[in-house]
Amino acid sequence: MTNSRHPRRASRALSHRNYQLFLSGALISNSGVWVQMLALAFVIEDLTNSGTWVGLAAMMQTLPAVGLGMVGGAMADRFPRRVMLMITNSVQSVIALGFAAMWAAGVDRPLAYIALGVVNGCVNGIQLPAWQAFVSELVPRGALLNAVTLNSAQFNASRAVGPAVGGMVLAVGGPGWAFLVNSLTYVPAVLALALIQVPRLAPTGGSRPNIFKDAAAAVRHAADHPGIRRAILIAGVVAFFGQPIIHLVVIFANDVFKVGEFQYGILAAASGFGAIMATPFVAIKGSQVSRSRLVNLGWPLYGVALLGFALSPYYWLAVVALAVLGAAHIATASTLNTVIQLQVEEALRAKVLALYLMTLLAGLPLGAQLQGALADLIGPRVAVGGAGVLLAATALWWVISGRTKVLDLN
Repeated sequence: MTNSRHPRRASRALSHRNYQLFLSGALISNSGVWVQMLALAFVIEDLTNSGTWVGLAAMMQTLPAVGLGMVGGAMADRFPRRVMLMITNSVQSVIALGFAAMWAAGVDRPLAYIALGVVNGCVNGIQLPAWQAFVSELVPRGALLNAVTLNSAQFNASRAVGPAVGGMVLAVGGPGWAFLVNSLTYVPAVLALALIQVPRLAPTGGSRPNIFKDAAAAVRHAADHPGIRRAILIAGVVAFFGQPIIHLVVIFANDVFKVGEFQYGILAAASGFGAIMATPFVAIKGSQVSRSRLVNLGWPLYGVALLGFALSPYYWLAVVALAVLGAAHIATASTLNTVIQLQVEEALRAKVLALYLMTLLAGLPLGAQLQGALADLIGPRVAVGGAGVLLAATALWWVISGRTKVLDLN
């Protein structure tokens, strides 16, 4: 038992200055990312009026990160992660300015926005493994579980703040201002990283990264550790069936509930609000119960909530369903991330996390593309509802068969 299991120590990671800086910068920049994601989905849907195009835009923003994830993992295990994050955040700020400039210039070709989204996805692929692995440098091991949970909480808080702000900015100023807001949010993130002082934990080996060798090492390590292997597999299933709703919610706002930009922002923010409400439970109770129990609760609930959203006859009932989905998401996602962080070897941390993130980043766009196309063919309610049924059924099978018990291994 670690001391992090005591409720009064549920926020122990926040007692470390480096982690305070990291979390505050991350919350601001990630909120901006959601503002941009909301605006970009709005632009693509406005230009095409097609769920297929919305799904394609989501896929093309994310797949480059899948291809470059292992490159980012190899780099993050060899070079200072703080410096990497400062560079990638600065580049993403410039890309956001590019989106704003395109909209101001009257560019009305969806492929132009998708192309710049591909560039952003490439930078994201380099950044994400370093971002996840950097958490282990900011707190002692005894506070790692709490640090990972709070990091998931800030990400989900940004899912609440970002879309809500994005909806208001879209309603008042339009997509151009939303892209500009995102660009500005990277400034405090870079400043926070500049103020962080940590000893360098990543190896200093002078050899150049061998991507195939590093990928093979990560796969072998995951295969040899059943807890890591199954955490990655569960994450992929959730990403494919559950997370595409992040991008497809615009279709429900426009075509199902027929609401304006502000209500669209509220709908997109609902899952983030639900995650925030569930954070105290996960941060405190999550340290007092087994990780498998948290997943056994969160994963099936995720599917049920997704089905409930798809079948909701009223807008506000859909908001509630997405809030429940957000609570299920943080219970599941933060637990799976913690499993990997606690079971992985330090020398392979970023590379194994890159494998985990690549699974997430592959599942989400592929699921969004499939569900977006099905939404055009058979309607969004049937497409998303079917995904919810499959997600819940898969979860229940794993829970009943006891396959999640390996998540408790240390």
